[in-house]
Amino acid sequence: MEKVWLVPPWGLGEPMEVDATPDVLTPLLVAGYSQCDPPANTQEVTTHVDD
Repeated sequence: MEKVWLVPPWGLGEPMEVDATPDVLTPLLVAGYSQCDPPANTQEVTTHVDD
């Protein structure tokens, strides 16, 4: 399933990742959310520990 990042109206609050379906997007877009680029710090960091 595709995901998109949305920022709240007037840039107040943190961007959030949501499913890109009409049922999810329509109410958010009507409420004033808009699509944005993903935040730069969304990569997971995995450390490997050798015993």
